[in-house]
Amino acid sequence: MFTVSNFKKSFLILSLFLIPLISCKNDKEDSQNQKETTTKTNKAKKVIEVVTNDMDFQIPSRIKSGWTTFKYNNKSPETHFFIFEKMPEGVTIENYNNELVPPFKAAFNHLLNDEMEKAMQEFEKVPAWWNDVKLGGGVGLISPKSVAESTIYMHPGTYVMECYVRMPNGMPHAFYGMLKEIEVTEEKNDNREPSYDHKISISSIEGITFQDSIKAGDYQLAINFKDQKQYETLLGHDVNLVRLDTISKLDTLGNWINAANIKAFRTPVPKGLKFLGGVEDLEEGETGYFKTQLKKGTYVLISEIPNVLERKMYKTFKVY
Repeated sequence: MFTVSNFKKSFLILSLFLIPLISCKNDKEDSQNQKETTTKTNKAKKVIEVVTNDMDFQIPSRIKSGWTTFKYNNKSPETHFFIFEKMPEGVTIENYNNELVPPFKAAFNHLLNDEMEKAMQEFEKVPAWWNDVKLGGGVGLISPKSVAESTIYMHPGTYVMECYVRMPNGMPHAFYGMLKEIEVTEEKNDNREPSYDHKISISSIEGITFQDSIKAGDYQLAINFKDQKQYETLLGHDVNLVRLDTISKLDTLGNWINAANIKAFRTPVPKGLKFLGGVEDLEEGETGYFKTQLKKGTYVLISEIPNVLERKMYKTFKVY
């Protein structure tokens, strides 16, 4: 349950993070013809194509369960990502609108007026089912005009898909349309778990584990989530691959990626950072995969959590 003490740690991120998630329009514009065409394409390629043109997700609203590869084509001029959040049974986008919108809107209005106590009172009205939301993975941060590909196991159920990178005014992209409901059916696809070239592990205790250097080339990397925990942002840890112009850009990245800071996680992204995808939050014990082309240079695997550098949730490495 949400309490006043819990809120003191996270009210700022809640206000910017979940209000837009619950108040965006329910995007269900996919026509039956679009679904049929996409289904035929997916059967041939075994890949779900996801396209962002501006502040949107072009993706089928209904997919089969099982190992699923998402190829995310970010055609927009903004940095994006997407995460799947698995809803408790019976909870849909309508529940968001009917049960979460009123207290969050009221709380946000109070925060804008520096009425903290009144805002905390509104957050006490958040329904208990939010604590039962499961982390479903997704494609990590990706720079504009880029493509990233990740494979995760999709369990049957209803998911909310969103991007909460922030606009220059501090409002998340979800507020402008980057939120969608996805239904994953009981019917399974015939995809197998991918093979991989190298394994990465992440845990809240050990941080991110990977080698110190690697030869340039094309790779499929596996990410094992040894554990998972809830941070001040009310979500868990993930793994994002970033190319740094110089190692000195690591501090810049650490400050920018801190979503608990209402002045951070905004576009435009600081210069010298190239986001190359990764795997968004998964539950403890699960593994996700992503493909990447590594060229010579300096890279970092980093989690989008508060105070990431202090928590040692990153790993730098060289590509030679």
